[in-house]
Amino acid sequence: MKAPVTFRPSELHAMALALLDRERSEARDRMAHGRKGAKLSQPARVLDRVGAKFGISGRQVEKIADVCRAAEADPVRFGPLLEEMDRTGKVNGPHTKLLRARDEERVLSLVPVQGRFRTLVFDPPWAEDNISDAAGHDYALMPFADILAMPVHDWAEDDAHLYLWVTNNTLSLFPQLLAAWGFEHKTVLTWTKPDIGFGRYFRNSTEHVIFATRGTLRTRSAARSTRTDHDWPVGANSEKPDAFYDLVRACSFPPYGEGFQRTPRPDFVNLYQPAPAPVLQAAE
Repeated sequence: MKAPVTFRPSELHAMALALLDRERSEARDRMAHGRKGAKLSQPARVLDRVGAKFGISGRQVEKIADVCRAAEADPVRFGPLLEEMDRTGKVNGPHTKLLRARDEERVLSLVPVQGRFRTLVFDPPWAEDNISDAAGHDYALMPFADILAMPVHDWAEDDAHLYLWVTNNTLSLFPQLLAAWGFEHKTVLTWTKPDIGFGRYFRNSTEHVIFATRGTLRTRSAARSTRTDHDWPVGANSEKPDAFYDLVRACSFPPYGEGFQRTPRPDFVNLYQPAPAPVLQAAE
């Protein structure tokens, strides 16, 4: 029995492009001669067929194409990702690194907003070490020293509430943050998820919110009947449930400020905004 033929991911990408071009050409020929079946197959269907032929999903073929296009457009930055993908035959790790690099470009354009808030929410992009590249986060990560240096003192009113998201792997770090930011720890809210997630030692199925205060501000009356464990639904990667924001509104006071906001919310000010475009001075 012959050994199965294997292809590098970049070769599979080239075959997908060739198949798509051939289908387009055949569709144009059918249309030109008035024959039936002139409708061109959608690119996603082509990717699914190519992926099925080689035992992978159309989504994997799409990720391969994404890495190949990036390497072609910017060989210096993304060429090593293509080399890694072809060398290892693994797609998810290089593609995750590509998405993270793109998000880092976006983050570099952000600046902290001015203003003071009675309630602050932070979900830091922790640079964790308990998950692999393939299963890791596809957004820009932040070293702990940079999280510690955030201008929380400038954002927080003298009497304020803080909701700080932490993972199981970063639970031990929150006391340093509270001390640096001038907040006092009060309690922990736990999000219990229905499915297990990633993890190198144990598989994570919980996340936590550290609730802390500054000054003498008490919670609103709704907090007196609010549990500390919650089975909120799970959304996209790192997306926090709407019910959490409902809890914040019910138990704490506006104005609300949120760092690292992923979904715009009219009543939560995004604490990092794109820097304004420079004003060009007219030549005299």
